[in-house]
Amino acid sequence: MGDFMANYGIVLTYILLAAATLAALVFPIMHLVSHPKKAKEVGVGIAALLFIYIIATLFASDEVTEHSAKFNVTATGSKQVGTGLIVFYILAVVAVISATYTEVSKMLNK
Repeated sequence: MGDFMANYGIVLTYILLAAATLAALVFPIMHLVSHPKKAKEVGVGIAALLFIYIIATLFASDEVTEHSAKFNVTATGSKQVGTGLIVFYILAVVAVISATYTEVSKMLNK
């Protein structure tokens, strides 16, 4: 009985995961089609993220040190990890600055 429930539980989980993924992709597209002016804002956001990614890729190093060579890290892998870290740092700084700006502007407008 336990194997039966586990097998069908996993299948049910995959079905629900597929439904959730489909809903997460379809509903935003439907919203953008019904509100075309919002599509411009989404495009600007995607372009900004792409710009940050390109900048991070340009600054990322593909250097493989002795320590990272122990873990079979290639130059491409090193560049990808460096790009991810730089993107994270940039987005973290932007988040801190925007949160600080929001709180300071609320404090000054009271």
